[in-house]
Amino acid sequence: MYRDERVTVKSILFEDKDIQLLETSGGAGRAILYRSFFPEVQEQQEIVVNITATELNLGTGGWDIVKSIPHALSYQEEATNGHIMKARYMPNQHSILAVEAQESVDHSLFHTSFSLSGKRILLAELHSMLPLVYGLMNSFSHNMKLTAIISDEAALPLKLSEHMRILDKEKNFHSITVGQAFGGEFEAINLITALQYANQKLKSDVILIILGPGVVGTGTVYGFSGMELANWANIVNSLDGQPVWIPRVSFADKRERHYGISHHTLTPLKKFTWNRSIVPLPVLATEEKQKVLEQQVKSIQEKHSIIWVESKRYEHELKGALLSYPKQIKTMGRTYEDDPTFFYTVAAAVFTAVEKK
Repeated sequence: MYRDERVTVKSILFEDKDIQLLETSGGAGRAILYRSFFPEVQEQQEIVVNITATELNLGTGGWDIVKSIPHALSYQEEATNGHIMKARYMPNQHSILAVEAQESVDHSLFHTSFSLSGKRILLAELHSMLPLVYGLMNSFSHNMKLTAIISDEAALPLKLSEHMRILDKEKNFHSITVGQAFGGEFEAINLITALQYANQKLKSDVILIILGPGVVGTGTVYGFSGMELANWANIVNSLDGQPVWIPRVSFADKRERHYGISHHTLTPLKKFTWNRSIVPLPVLATEEKQKVLEQQVKSIQEKHSIIWVESKRYEHELKGALLSYPKQIKTMGRTYEDDPTFFYTVAAAVFTAVEKK
């Protein structure tokens, strides 16, 4: 299925150097325009939007995507002086300056191999974990630098993410988009070179590998975006790093496959992660819920290192992170009050990654 619709811009809801958010006369009634592809539009201007995902009620946040502006030529305002193409062979393919490319001032950095030398690297499936990781890191220590590496198993344009638009303003935050994902502060061809750049060039205290918004799940054994975390863990281990998973844990999600520790965490850990990973989990006050977690980890505890983290280790920092972030953090539409265990688990993982070893 593929559907376009010709609509009129009714108003500009938001705009910055990267995007315009538009109220429109048709489709979902709102659309996102990427300014790296199109010139800005004005009220009453006619545009063509892709309505495929919103017609199917899929997780694009309810936004149509601007596909074209009649009688206007698309352009990219800033020259990158790079030759690496992203969105290759699509109508909106464009060149970027990859950090490892020949034109890059950092090209020589990648002439040799490197080691993570035991560094703990966070791995996360859900994009809602990103602002929590940054806020918690700052709560544990104000002088740490976080680099988020975003791969291409979910959204390709990173500027779709409101969290990224907020965090881009933070001096201790960097982003690197890899594969076909684009729009990070830095661009890299693959995860390995992104890790090398984050570790050796950016001197990051904390490195997080994470999916962008719009992960895919099919309710099947292996058909979900989060399966990629196993590959990330294997790569980190191969580079002499220590993968620290942020487990997807919820007691508000009543779907059996996501109740307690999601099978999106357990399946790739059990079947496809070849070397030992660190899996932090919160010690819960509710005995019944704690028993659920303890029973679930039995399937992976011989293969991986399960670390139970008491709430006193992160409770104050978690509250500080939630209060300091400029918007309410939700996961799958649920707040901290709706699903506290999700938030506890992220906090336990960040504590484990940054604690003095």
